[in-house]
Amino acid sequence: MLRGVAAVSLLLLQRAWGYTVTLPDILYNGTVTAESTSIEGNLDGPKLTPRANSTSFDWWYFDAVSASTNASVTVVFYEAGPNGFINDYLGGPLSVSISGSFANGTLFSLSASATGGAIIHVDDDGIDAEWKGSGFSILGTGLTTSHATYVVTVDSPTIGVEGSFTLKSHAPAHYPCGLNVPGVSEIMVPHVFWSNAVPDASAFVNLTIGGSPLAFHDGVGYHDKNWGDAPFVTTTSSWYWGHARLGPYSLVWFDALDLAGTEYFSGYVAKRGKVLQASCATGAAVARPWGANDAYPPVFSTGVMQGLEVRFDLGEGETLVANVTTGLPVVDVGAYVRTLGTVTGAVEGPGGCKIVYEGRTLFEEFKFTGVPGLKL
Repeated sequence: MLRGVAAVSLLLLQRAWGYTVTLPDILYNGTVTAESTSIEGNLDGPKLTPRANSTSFDWWYFDAVSASTNASVTVVFYEAGPNGFINDYLGGPLSVSISGSFANGTLFSLSASATGGAIIHVDDDGIDAEWKGSGFSILGTGLTTSHATYVVTVDSPTIGVEGSFTLKSHAPAHYPCGLNVPGVSEIMVPHVFWSNAVPDASAFVNLTIGGSPLAFHDGVGYHDKNWGDAPFVTTTSSWYWGHARLGPYSLVWFDALDLAGTEYFSGYVAKRGKVLQASCATGAAVARPWGANDAYPPVFSTGVMQGLEVRFDLGEGETLVANVTTGLPVVDVGAYVRTLGTVTGAVEGPGGCKIVYEGRTLFEEFKFTGVPGLKL
């Protein structure tokens, strides 16, 4: 009987796995350790121990773009030092930014500090987090299936934003080199790490920005997180990242160069929720600009690219080729561009179906070479 009770107790403990982290809006004065190998259940959890110092960063990123208009929104929950990442530093490491575009193309960009600290709870059922004082919070379900749901809720009178947006995932979570299992590398480039909880989602946005409604229910959504234990500008000279819904395919790509010119890749392709590729092998996803401003590698003075060709190696001689066309740039600050776009593409090779699909995308470019005053 006692053995039975012990077994049940152990099972309950296993099911009740979880932890809570409380972060003050104060930088840590010491060495920080970044998680670099995946831990079961912690794909979307905090990744810096004990917390961010002046040269490290950890963030939770969410976006949604309408499939039919220029409406979009991006929300980023930051824990970052002033020399960690290039976001606005509001006097402490904890802040939230919200930016995007209305259907008519009008842009917005706002930030709120979390002077009350952050509380993050992670368990088998997902993540529950609040950046206190900012008015922003996250509630996400578990990631053991491809049907996770995330809700970002906003009540921030200080910056005039309220409402919520919801993501309902269509594809399984993954890391740069593989799926959501323990023991895989989280390294995107040396000292920069990545996990992708929601590669592709239906997005439902109901927000009010400065008194103006931002609402769309035909959104293509996404959620990931990056973290690092060194200043971002010392790790990367350029990178292309993006996600797209292309017919039945969910696509995510990273193609980055470090300061020495070494190229790093990560490609993810799922078809109707079934993963066809999740790899960081050489050439897994090769992104190259085309058209106007197609210089590669890009530098600070390179203008916004007209588009990208992204080639995903599916193995066995098959390649998914996605032709991305730049639409509305929602952020363009020289060294960083985030833009909406459209995408067409098909699978080439022996098993290619020759059907050309169309879709929607949101993608970005970093280009630090030649930034005035920046010594790399």
